[in-house]
Amino acid sequence: MLYGKYCPLFVSKGGSMKNTITAKANAPFSPKNILTNTKVLAVAALVIIASSVLLLNNPLGPKPISIATTPHVSAAQPNKPTISGQPVRFQVPSLKLDLKIVDGYYNKQTGEWSLSRDKVQYATITPKPNNKAGNTFLYGHYRREVFAPLHNIKADAEAIVTTANGHQFHYRLNKVRVVEPTESAGIFDYEGKPILTVQTCTGSFYQDRQLFVFDLVEVN
Repeated sequence: MLYGKYCPLFVSKGGSMKNTITAKANAPFSPKNILTNTKVLAVAALVIIASSVLLLNNPLGPKPISIATTPHVSAAQPNKPTISGQPVRFQVPSLKLDLKIVDGYYNKQTGEWSLSRDKVQYATITPKPNNKAGNTFLYGHYRREVFAPLHNIKADAEAIVTTANGHQFHYRLNKVRVVEPTESAGIFDYEGKPILTVQTCTGSFYQDRQLFVFDLVEVN
Protein backbone atom coordinates (compact mmCIF):
# COMPACT_ATOMS: atom_id res chain seq x y z
CA MET A 1 0.00 0.00 0.00
CA LEU A 2 2.08 2.88 -1.31
CA TYR A 3 -0.11 5.76 -0.24
CA GLY A 4 -0.41 4.90 3.42
CA LYS A 5 -3.12 6.46 5.60
CA TYR A 6 -3.24 10.21 5.15
CA CYS A 7 -6.66 10.99 6.55
CA PRO A 8 -8.48 10.60 9.86
CA LEU A 9 -9.86 7.14 10.58
CA PHE A 10 -12.93 6.33 12.64
CA VAL A 11 -11.70 3.97 15.34
CA SER A 12 -13.87 2.59 18.11
CA LYS A 13 -12.51 2.67 21.64
CA GLY A 14 -13.22 0.44 24.62
CA GLY A 15 -14.89 -2.43 22.74
CA SER A 16 -17.47 -2.68 20.00
CA MET A 17 -21.10 -1.57 20.00
CA LYS A 18 -22.09 -5.20 19.32
CA ASN A 19 -20.51 -6.38 22.55
CA THR A 20 -22.22 -3.62 24.53
CA ILE A 21 -25.64 -4.47 23.13
CA THR A 22 -25.13 -8.21 23.76
CA ALA A 23 -24.26 -7.55 27.39
CA LYS A 24 -27.47 -5.53 27.83
CA ALA A 25 -29.52 -8.28 26.19
CA ASN A 26 -28.20 -10.90 28.59
CA ALA A 27 -29.05 -8.89 31.72
CA PRO A 28 -31.67 -10.41 34.12
CA PHE A 29 -35.30 -9.61 33.25
CA SER A 30 -36.88 -7.01 35.52
CA PRO A 31 -39.06 -3.86 35.26
CA LYS A 32 -36.01 -1.79 36.16
CA ASN A 33 -34.02 -3.32 33.30
CA ILE A 34 -36.91 -2.73 30.91
CA LEU A 35 -36.97 0.94 31.86
CA THR A 36 -33.20 1.20 31.55
CA ASN A 37 -33.17 -0.50 28.14
CA THR A 38 -36.03 1.73 26.96
CA LYS A 39 -34.03 4.83 27.93
CA VAL A 40 -30.93 3.47 26.16
CA LEU A 41 -32.90 2.78 22.98
CA ALA A 42 -34.52 6.21 23.11
CA VAL A 43 -31.13 7.93 23.43
CA ALA A 44 -29.71 5.77 20.61
CA ALA A 45 -32.64 6.71 18.37
CA LEU A 46 -32.10 10.41 19.04
CA VAL A 47 -28.39 10.08 18.26
CA ILE A 48 -29.14 8.32 14.97
CA ILE A 49 -31.71 10.95 13.94
CA ALA A 50 -29.38 13.81 14.87
CA SER A 51 -26.50 12.20 12.99
CA SER A 52 -28.64 11.71 9.88
CA VAL A 53 -29.72 15.36 9.89
CA LEU A 54 -26.12 16.48 10.39
CA LEU A 55 -24.85 14.36 7.51
CA LEU A 56 -27.57 15.63 5.18
CA ASN A 57 -26.80 19.26 5.91
CA ASN A 58 -23.09 19.07 6.66
CA PRO A 59 -21.32 16.19 4.87
CA LEU A 60 -18.23 14.97 6.72
CA GLY A 61 -15.95 15.46 3.76
CA PRO A 62 -15.69 17.41 0.51
CA LYS A 63 -17.23 16.26 -2.74
CA PRO A 64 -14.72 15.52 -5.51
CA ILE A 65 -14.30 18.36 -7.98
CA SER A 66 -13.85 18.15 -11.72
CA ILE A 67 -11.98 20.77 -13.73
CA ALA A 68 -11.67 21.06 -17.49
CA THR A 69 -8.34 22.54 -18.48
CA THR A 70 -6.67 23.56 -21.71
CA PRO A 71 -4.09 20.94 -22.77
CA HIS A 72 -0.53 22.20 -22.46
CA VAL A 73 2.94 20.71 -22.37
CA SER A 74 5.24 20.72 -19.38
CA ALA A 75 8.25 22.94 -19.99
CA ALA A 76 11.21 20.57 -19.71
CA GLN A 77 14.59 22.25 -20.40
CA PRO A 78 16.86 19.43 -21.67
CA ASN A 79 19.50 21.76 -23.13
CA LYS A 80 19.89 23.91 -20.02
CA PRO A 81 21.76 23.16 -16.79
CA THR A 82 19.79 21.19 -14.24
CA ILE A 83 17.99 23.39 -11.74
CA SER A 84 16.72 21.68 -8.62
CA GLY A 85 16.25 22.30 -4.93
CA GLN A 86 14.66 21.26 -1.66
CA PRO A 87 11.00 22.47 -1.63
CA VAL A 88 10.22 24.73 1.33
CA ARG A 89 7.19 26.79 0.29
CA PHE A 90 3.98 26.14 -1.66
CA GLN A 91 1.74 28.89 -3.04
CA VAL A 92 -1.44 29.14 -5.09
CA PRO A 93 -1.82 32.91 -5.62
CA SER A 94 -5.42 32.74 -6.86
CA LEU A 95 -6.45 31.10 -3.56
CA LYS A 96 -4.11 33.20 -1.41
CA LEU A 97 -2.63 29.91 -0.28
CA ASP A 98 0.88 30.17 1.17
CA LEU A 99 2.19 27.18 3.11
CA LYS A 100 5.43 25.83 4.50
CA ILE A 101 6.70 22.52 3.11
CA VAL A 102 8.41 19.91 5.28
CA ASP A 103 9.71 16.46 4.39
CA GLY A 104 7.32 13.51 4.42
CA TYR A 105 8.54 9.97 4.96
CA TYR A 106 7.07 6.58 4.14
CA ASN A 107 7.26 3.82 6.75
CA LYS A 108 7.42 0.45 4.99
CA GLN A 109 6.62 -1.47 8.17
CA THR A 110 3.36 0.33 8.93
CA GLY A 111 2.47 1.30 5.36
CA GLU A 112 1.91 4.89 6.45
CA TRP A 113 3.33 8.32 5.73
CA SER A 114 4.30 10.96 8.24
CA LEU A 115 1.62 13.62 8.30
CA SER A 116 1.56 17.19 9.63
CA ARG A 117 -1.65 18.84 10.82
CA ASP A 118 -0.73 22.29 9.48
CA LYS A 119 2.01 21.91 6.85
CA VAL A 120 2.44 20.58 3.35
CA GLN A 121 4.71 17.56 3.10
CA TYR A 122 7.09 16.61 0.31
CA ALA A 123 7.32 12.89 -0.39
CA THR A 124 11.08 12.39 -0.24
CA ILE A 125 10.89 9.25 -2.39
CA THR A 126 9.93 11.45 -5.37
CA PRO A 127 12.17 13.88 -7.33
CA LYS A 128 12.75 17.35 -5.96
CA PRO A 129 11.38 20.19 -8.10
CA ASN A 130 13.56 20.39 -11.22
CA ASN A 131 13.55 21.44 -14.85
CA LYS A 132 14.37 18.03 -16.35
CA ALA A 133 11.96 15.23 -15.48
CA GLY A 134 9.91 13.46 -12.85
CA ASN A 135 6.89 13.91 -10.61
CA THR A 136 7.36 16.00 -7.47
CA PHE A 137 4.74 14.82 -4.99
CA LEU A 138 3.27 16.98 -2.22
CA TYR A 139 0.54 15.89 0.18
CA GLY A 140 -1.42 17.21 3.13
CA HIS A 141 -4.60 17.08 5.18
CA TYR A 142 -7.93 18.40 3.92
CA ARG A 143 -7.91 20.98 6.70
CA ARG A 144 -8.50 24.72 6.64
CA GLU A 145 -4.86 25.22 7.63
CA VAL A 146 -3.58 23.09 4.74
CA PHE A 147 -5.32 21.95 1.54
CA ALA A 148 -9.05 22.58 2.11
CA PRO A 149 -8.85 25.77 -0.05
CA LEU A 150 -7.83 23.65 -3.05
CA HIS A 151 -11.49 22.69 -3.40
CA ASN A 152 -12.03 26.16 -4.90
CA ILE A 153 -9.20 26.01 -7.44
CA LYS A 154 -9.96 27.03 -11.03
CA ALA A 155 -8.74 25.74 -14.38
CA ASP A 156 -5.18 26.73 -15.34
CA ALA A 157 -4.44 28.01 -11.82
CA GLU A 158 -0.81 28.76 -11.03
CA ALA A 159 1.14 27.01 -8.28
CA ILE A 160 4.57 28.10 -7.12
CA VAL A 161 7.11 25.98 -5.29
CA THR A 162 10.05 27.81 -3.74
CA THR A 163 13.21 25.88 -2.95
CA ALA A 164 15.78 26.31 -0.20
CA ASN A 165 18.38 27.52 -2.74
CA GLY A 166 16.17 30.40 -3.85
CA HIS A 167 14.54 29.10 -7.05
CA GLN A 168 10.86 29.44 -7.83
CA PHE A 169 9.18 26.74 -9.92
CA HIS A 170 6.01 27.96 -11.60
CA TYR A 171 3.39 25.36 -12.52
CA ARG A 172 -0.03 25.46 -14.21
CA LEU A 173 -2.93 23.17 -13.30
CA ASN A 174 -3.39 20.48 -15.93
CA LYS A 175 -6.00 18.14 -14.44
CA VAL A 176 -7.75 17.00 -11.28
CA ARG A 177 -8.62 13.37 -10.64
CA VAL A 178 -9.84 11.15 -7.81
CA VAL A 179 -8.25 7.82 -6.93
CA GLU A 180 -8.54 5.18 -4.23
CA PRO A 181 -5.93 5.22 -1.43
CA THR A 182 -4.20 2.15 -2.85
CA GLU A 183 -3.91 3.45 -6.41
CA SER A 184 -0.42 4.69 -7.24
CA ALA A 185 0.02 3.91 -10.94
CA GLY A 186 1.49 6.85 -12.81
CA ILE A 187 2.46 8.65 -9.62
CA PHE A 188 5.53 7.16 -8.01
CA ASP A 189 6.55 5.37 -11.21
CA TYR A 190 6.03 8.42 -13.44
CA GLU A 191 8.62 9.02 -16.14
CA GLY A 192 8.35 12.13 -18.26
CA LYS A 193 8.60 15.89 -18.29
CA PRO A 194 8.63 17.64 -14.91
CA ILE A 195 5.25 17.84 -13.17
CA LEU A 196 3.94 18.57 -9.70
CA THR A 197 1.24 16.43 -8.06
CA VAL A 198 -0.58 17.67 -4.97
CA GLN A 199 -2.73 15.24 -2.99
CA THR A 200 -5.38 15.66 -0.33
CA CYS A 201 -8.50 13.77 0.79
CA THR A 202 -11.98 13.87 -0.66
CA GLY A 203 -15.31 12.10 -0.32
CA SER A 204 -18.05 12.11 2.31
CA PHE A 205 -15.86 10.16 4.71
CA TYR A 206 -12.48 11.30 3.33
CA GLN A 207 -12.19 7.83 1.82
CA ASP A 208 -10.65 8.87 -1.52
CA ARG A 209 -7.64 10.88 -2.64
CA GLN A 210 -7.86 13.90 -4.92
CA LEU A 211 -4.86 14.62 -7.12
CA PHE A 212 -4.10 18.05 -8.57
CA VAL A 213 -1.60 17.66 -11.39
CA PHE A 214 0.41 20.69 -12.49
CA ASP A 215 2.75 21.15 -15.45
CA LEU A 216 6.00 23.08 -15.15
CA VAL A 217 5.88 26.46 -16.90
CA GLU A 218 9.14 28.15 -15.93
CA VAL A 219 11.85 28.37 -13.30
CA ASN A 220 13.18 31.62 -11.86
